Amino acid sequence: MFKHSLSLVVFKKEFLESIRDKRVILGVIISPLLVTPLLMGTILFFAGKKEIEKRQAIIDIGIVENGSFSELTNWLEERESTKTSHFPTKEEASQAIQDRTIRAAIVVSKDAQTQYQANGSAALEILFNASNENSINGLSRAQRLIRQFDEFALEKRIRAESLPESFASPTEIETTNLATSKSTGSLVLGMILPYLIVISAAFGGIQTAFDLCAGEKERGTMETLLVSPASREELVRGKLLTILLISLIASLCAITGILAPLAFGLELFKDLVGDQISFDLLSILWMLLLVIPLALFTSSLLLVISSFARNQKEAQTYILPFISVVLLPAILSSVLGAESNIYTAFIPVLNISLTMKQIFGNLSEPLYFAISLSTSLLYAYLAMRLATALFQREQILFRT
Repeated sequence: MFKHSLSLVVFKKEFLESIRDKRVILGVIISPLLVTPLLMGTILFFAGKKEIEKRQAIIDIGIVENGSFSELTNWLEERESTKTSHFPTKEEASQAIQDRTIRAAIVVSKDAQTQYQANGSAALEILFNASNENSINGLSRAQRLIRQFDEFALEKRIRAESLPESFASPTEIETTNLATSKSTGSLVLGMILPYLIVISAAFGGIQTAFDLCAGEKERGTMETLLVSPASREELVRGKLLTILLISLIASLCAITGILAPLAFGLELFKDLVGDQISFDLLSILWMLLLVIPLALFTSSLLLVISSFARNQKEAQTYILPFISVVLLPAILSSVLGAESNIYTAFIPVLNISLTMKQIFGNLSEPLYFAISLSTSLLYAYLAMRLATALFQREQILFRT
């Protein structure tokens, strides 16, 4: 495809100019290798810290006793993780929740204690504010406390009736996880890495693509390039190969930026994906093979946009449809399971993402892999032919 010597000359020229651009170096190499892992690590650290604080924090719960239920209220007041406040009316408790002085409130019905002492179910109501994150957490904590009280009360009832402990549990369940820690970690990794690789392959070459055509028009150097010995098709091949290589470098850096911290045992990433991660050289090679047609497809689309645009600013306004074509399937792939219907193998971008998930999940589907690879190559070829056709039309290249 890129065998002509003049195409290689164009490629060498454009590639050397691209890697001298500090914006390309920052976006393609430095960001995936350093910024992305640090950003993910920071997010995970603070998210984990916040979750621990939520679980360990002393929760302010209001109690409204329309009727006495000393068994529950005394039990709640003895809990070190709760701070109880009594309110005479439901309205006052509701206002306290709105004022954020308490997170939630438990309303005790008038005949709650009578129902409880008769071995019935005491009616309770929990007040909370769904628009307040702390109040939602208060709801879950209050529900957890009531479940704990139910267990405590049930044990008392069983002892009072001299019943065996198994009376309240007709069945006893034991779960056995057949997955190793390696395969569990690979499952989590398979949900993250394909998405990042697709985004890197698609968006890694944007700056280069816009500079190679729209930038040439803006600088007034497109005419000089067109009168060179290289044909229009050779120019397209050289420019396309440049965008492709930059996109592949971005993907490789994205892979390295995620796998390197795992390989060197960074504890923060281990907490996310498990103690052991299973990724071998063969899996990485298969992923890189899949990235090539994807990067060629997205590079061709970027070249089409850049060829049609009069300048780089206009090219940026055309990028929204491209983002939709790439981003929506990439997001969808993180939701869909690896064992998807065969028709998804014909959907560009989505097919590559799901195939990568299959690789990480040790799921071997040769037919799905073959269809994904062949259709992606077909889409890449069609996009490349479109870019070449646009380069042949001077009313497109020199439109004002």
